[in-house]
Amino acid sequence: MLKVLSSLVVLAGAIVFAPVWGGDFDRQSLIDADYKQGRTAFQQRCSACHTLAEGGSNLVGPNLYGVFGGEAGTKANFAYSDAMISADFDWTPANVGEFMANPLAKVPNTKMIIPEGVPEADRAAVVSFMMLETGAADWARPEIEEELLPEGASIAEKYPSFWNHMMNNTTHYRMVTAEGEYEFDAYFNKDGSVSSNTKVTGFWHVDERDFFCYALHRIPLKPKQFIECFPIVAMSIPRFSQELWQSKPAAGLTLHGGILPGRP
Repeated sequence: MLKVLSSLVVLAGAIVFAPVWGGDFDRQSLIDADYKQGRTAFQQRCSACHTLAEGGSNLVGPNLYGVFGGEAGTKANFAYSDAMISADFDWTPANVGEFMANPLAKVPNTKMIIPEGVPEADRAAVVSFMMLETGAADWARPEIEEELLPEGASIAEKYPSFWNHMMNNTTHYRMVTAEGEYEFDAYFNKDGSVSSNTKVTGFWHVDERDFFCYALHRIPLKPKQFIECFPIVAMSIPRFSQELWQSKPAAGLTLHGGILPGRP
C-alpha cells in the first residue's frame, strides 16, 4: 500500500514543505492529527503489507521509508505494477489520502487491492503517523502515555477482536502454483493446532513481536508445506469475504486468503 508523499523538497538535509496542501492534509491539520489514532489505523489496515522503518523489509507491498517526496512507482528494489509505474503524479498528502481511500480509483489496475478503504476519519491521522515514522515530518513526535496490560496477558486479552475472529470462524485458502490451484478451509484452534476440511493440518503460535505465525503441511501440491507470519493488529478488524488478502509465503506459491463466518 502507499508509496507516499511529495511536495516535500529535501534541501541541504532539511525537509521544506510546499506552502499549500489543502483540505484535511494541510500542514497544521497533520500536526494536530491524533498520533495514536493514526498508529492504530495503520497497524490494523496497512501493516500486513508495509513496513515503515529505515531498512525495513518489503512485504506484499514496499517498505515506505524514503518514498515521501518521490514519484509514484519509482522506489528501488520493488516490483511495482505497470499501472503504478505509469501513474503520473507525486505522493502529496492529498494523493496519499485519495489512494488509501480507493486505490483502484486513484491508480486503475494497481496490484494493491484492499477489502475496504481507510475511512475518511482516519486518513489524516494515518498520513501524519506515516510522515513521523519515516522522518518526513518537520514536527516532533508527540509524547503519549501507553496503556499497559498486565504482564503475561494472553493473546485473547490483548487482542480480543482478533482472537474471536480467528478462533470462531473459517479461514478459506486458494493456493495458486505451477501445478494448479487448490482450495480448502482451515480452522485455527485455541490449543495451537490447525485443522481443515481436507488432509491439510498445521499449528500456530504468537512470537515476541506479536506476529501470528502458522505452518500448514500435507498439501497435495508443491510446495507441500509453508510457514507464514503476519502482525496480529493487521487482522484486528473483523471482515468477512472469501478473498481478503494475497501473499507469497513460499517460492512458486501465491496464496489467496479470506475469512468466512462461523464453522461447520
